[in-house]
Order: sequence, then structure tokens, then C-alpha cells
Amino acid sequence: MSSRRRSSRVGARLKRGGRAVGLCLAIGLLGYFSGMAAGTGAVGHLSVLGYSTETVDEIGLSVAFNVVGAGGTALSYLIIRRNGFDRAFAVDFLRIRRPNWWDLAWIFLGLVGAFVVLVGYQQIVDLIEPLGGSEGTTHSGIEAGREYPALLLLGIPLALLLTGPGEELLFRGVLQSRLKETFPTVVAVGLTGLVFGAIHLPVYAGTEPSAVIVSLGTVTTLGLYFGTLYELSGTLVVPALIHGCFNATVYLTNYLTYA
Repeated sequence: MSSRRRSSRVGARLKRGGRAVGLCLAIGLLGYFSGMAAGTGAVGHLSVLGYSTETVDEIGLSVAFNVVGAGGTALSYLIIRRNGFDRAFAVDFLRIRRPNWWDLAWIFLGLVGAFVVLVGYQQIVDLIEPLGGSEGTTHSGIEAGREYPALLLLGIPLALLLTGPGEELLFRGVLQSRLKETFPTVVAVGLTGLVFGAIHLPVYAGTEPSAVIVSLGTVTTLGLYFGTLYELSGTLVVPALIHGCFNATVYLTNYLTYA
């Protein structure tokens, strides 16, 4: 094979990879901004109707963000790609199936593993300067819940029913599956984890850059973990339920601590 032909193939491969990454970044950003817009609109309407309280606003924001932002963006991609909703394609592309006993084992062990990964990550951070000893900044939702503990209890069903399934549908189901069509599995998992971490930047924005970096590293590491579980289990149900149970456990422990 001539060097010109090899260069041409490498260039085409890089171009195809660049398009895939750009598309996934655009989808991720669309999910975030459409969710924020829908959440802001929902909270505004609730306020006009006279239902504006911390708890009600949190419900409106969470439902709008996950249903419209995550779910709506994922569904829009599936519809646009097939020029209409193709149920068989969506099920196959997203790798959705009825859970079996092995999946339940994956979910239990995977949830335990998520906290092991979290502890391991923090131990590594403690060894790195200038990040050593940093615990990161608090998620804005957890921070609000510490001030209004009822929000933490409210966050448990929302995490199980909306946040876990919604975020996994968009990031692992759509973005990782799309990247896997262009890149090797390991690269697709890594790129999706990076996008997942970057999209969470607004909720961790704080005054200490090192704390923000640590927090984004936590989210990215968990994103890599969820992506790995998605590939190993072969079904979106596993990371969706583990993600939801993980968030719900965090809400519960914060409630028991700060209520």
C-alpha cells in the first residue's frame, strides 16, 4: 500500500472520528441546555400559579431536566436517525431487555463497586498535589438539600425514576453506543466518560478550582465505571438502575446526616 493511500485512509478515519465526537458533544450540550430551559420554564410556571416552594421547584426542575433534557434529546436523536421512531432499532441500539437474575447480580455488585470506586478515587486524590486532601465541591442539589432536608428525601425517588434512567439513556445509551460505531469500545467508554464529566461542570462550579477539578474527576470516574458496566452487562438497565440507586443512597445518607 502506498504512503499516499495510507495517509488518505488515516485522514478519513480521523475525519469520521472527529465528526462522531463533535456530534456527541452537540447532543450532550443540547440535552443540558434544553433541560435547563425546560426546568426554568417549569419553575416559572409553578411560581406564576402560586406553587413556588423549594420542594415544588425541585420537583419541576428535576422532572423537566430529565424528561425533556435527557429523555427528549435521546428520543429526538433516535427519531432523526431513522426518520421516525423505529422501536426495534431503538431497543437494539440502546441494548434494552428485560432484566434477568444475572442482571440483578450485576446491579447489586455494581452498586457496591460504585462506592468502592468512589473511595479509591478519593484516596488517589489525597496523594496528588495540589489536590491532596481536597474533598471536592458539593453538588448544588445536595447543597440545597442540606438546607432543606425534605429535598433530600424527595431526591430518592427522583434519582431512581428519573435521574439514573434519564442520564444513562442519553450518555451511555445514545452517546456511548454512537461512539462505539466509530471507535473501539475502550475509546468510546473513555470519550463518553469525559463528556459526562464536562456536562456536570455547572452544578459543581465553586470558588476553589481544585475542588471543582476533584468533583468533575469524581463524576468522570463514575461515568467510566457506568460505561464499563454497560458494556460488560450488555444492557442499559444495569447502569441505569445502579446510577439511580447510587444517587438515592447519597441523598439518603445526607438526609440522615443533616436532617
